[in-house]
Amino acid sequence: MMVPKRRPQKNQNAGKEASQPKFPSARYFQIHFQHMESQLDLTHRSLEALQQQMAELQARFGNAHTGPDFSKTEE
Repeated sequence: MMVPKRRPQKNQNAGKEASQPKFPSARYFQIHFQHMESQLDLTHRSLEALQQQMAELQARFGNAHTGPDFSKTEE
């Protein structure tokens, strides 16, 4: 009995994979970096605000509330 030879099946996804780029588009990176830049700017402004608040608190309270003095040892 003779078995007919099968034709090799074409991979239907092979053509789609070859046509798609391996890396995201330039627009993707533009949006990503714009978002990162806005987050960095927000973080920078928040840090400046916190530094200003700390300076105001230190000016207001002086050295009175700097914490316990551990330089003296108990005997």
